[in-house]
Amino acid sequence: MTPPIPPETHVFFDRAGDCHIGIVGGGTAGWMSAATLKRRLGCRVTVVESSQIPSIGVGEATIPAMIDWLHNMGIDEDEFMRRTGATFKLGIRFDDWVEPQHRYWHPFGNCGGTIDGLDLVHHWNHAKQAGWIAPSVAYTDFSLQTRMCEQARGPRDQTGRCVLDNYAYHLDAGRLAVFLREIALAEGVEHRVGDVVGARCDRDGNLNEVFVENQASLVADLYIDCSGFASVLIDRAMHSGWTDWSSQLLCDRAVVCRKRPDFDSTSPLRPYTISTGMNAGWSWQIPLQENTGCGYVYSSAHIGDDDARQELSRLIGVDEDDTDFRTLGMRVGMRPNGWVGNCVAIGLSSGFIEPLESTGIFLVQRALDELVECGRAELFNARMNEVYCQTRDFVLMHYVVSRRRDTAFWRDAATVELPSSLARLLEVYQREGHVLLPDHAPTFAEANHHFILTPAGITPGRRFANCDMSQPEMREVTTEILESVVQQHHQLVAKFASHRRCLELITEPPPPLPPQGLSPFLAVEILCS
Repeated sequence: MTPPIPPETHVFFDRAGDCHIGIVGGGTAGWMSAATLKRRLGCRVTVVESSQIPSIGVGEATIPAMIDWLHNMGIDEDEFMRRTGATFKLGIRFDDWVEPQHRYWHPFGNCGGTIDGLDLVHHWNHAKQAGWIAPSVAYTDFSLQTRMCEQARGPRDQTGRCVLDNYAYHLDAGRLAVFLREIALAEGVEHRVGDVVGARCDRDGNLNEVFVENQASLVADLYIDCSGFASVLIDRAMHSGWTDWSSQLLCDRAVVCRKRPDFDSTSPLRPYTISTGMNAGWSWQIPLQENTGCGYVYSSAHIGDDDARQELSRLIGVDEDDTDFRTLGMRVGMRPNGWVGNCVAIGLSSGFIEPLESTGIFLVQRALDELVECGRAELFNARMNEVYCQTRDFVLMHYVVSRRRDTAFWRDAATVELPSSLARLLEVYQREGHVLLPDHAPTFAEANHHFILTPAGITPGRRFANCDMSQPEMREVTTEILESVVQQHHQLVAKFASHRRCLELITEPPPPLPPQGLSPFLAVEILCS
């Protein structure tokens, strides 16, 4: 049972410069926490990292919020991409999710903007129902990022200048952890290698010290638990409870591998993740600079490990005997109290939602933002509960709107008991045409919901209170605007470099510096000639 949260006596960051933060665990969560807190608070930070935990690092994806983190940390994007083997990500392509042989897109960014204050989805939906546009025209056909994905473009122009805002990254998670560690150490973070074997609390339930095998104890003012599912502090020492969501999100295991590129240096390189519906879950294919990270997230109640490995091998076209597979267990749920006393859980120790929408790194980033901004447990816990619940609902929504009933998994996944928040969201969406979003910084916007719901035939209720869509002139206006969006995107896409060329501009060595003694104007002429 979770103990009551003690009185708010720990507003640590009023005296951040004097605060010592101890972080247990490395990896992405630990080193991102260390680098961020050291940079933002200027306090003393120590990381205790076990040498016994291997890195997975088979390919991971982010959402656009990662760009903000790089900017706020002052990290050069080109260096980040070179060091992590990253590629650009403009969206996700979902294959065989709504039904077999069906495909749809979840692109980043807006989709065609608004007309008379209403999202384009409402005008698109009315135009389809009225027969003004062909039934095959999808809502995402009006997304710039969808067009760029289809033509394998990146977010930069031919000179390498970034000219697009909404994009994210595919990256090697193992290399990311190494990169983050170097940043943290350069910031002055202390690093200790050792296994945590216990902890001691005081009378108020706060951590006094953390015991490290064959070393001096870690003594800090605030402790961050980044130890993953082991949760060595927040669970074993602080006894914070866990809310299990496995009855709603059924996938509890994953098999992962790397695939050698099946393209040459002149072939198009996908700027998107492929998510494919499988017999007992779904798979990902994430293109990196040197290989493709692949995985199958599945329900152990519906398929065994060997069969899952074979199914993934057939999909991605690899020889099972010549491929290094690893199988991972997953625990789906969250801690309602991720901050207890002077201990804060971040990363897998705080909660886990299957990686369908690539929110793993974002949840670490968001927890760090809330930790610094809230400064106290009650508000932090309330906000992170909201973040996790919205993420759960959004991921679960993919399953419950699917029309697949061809395997036991899909029949079970589509008919789980819905959280009341998701049930109400779907009901309001279909009746009133808008999405119920959290009050504070929603993770997924209205357009994100349209991208998932409309391919499944879930249409938003009409919202034309201020205009009469039955008027003949509305057909002309609506179809003209839709055609204009498509034409503009066609012209814009041509201005972007191919995804592969974007990466070449990043990985190529920079031009040589001009000889000393030349005037700046002559130097420019030499470099441009």
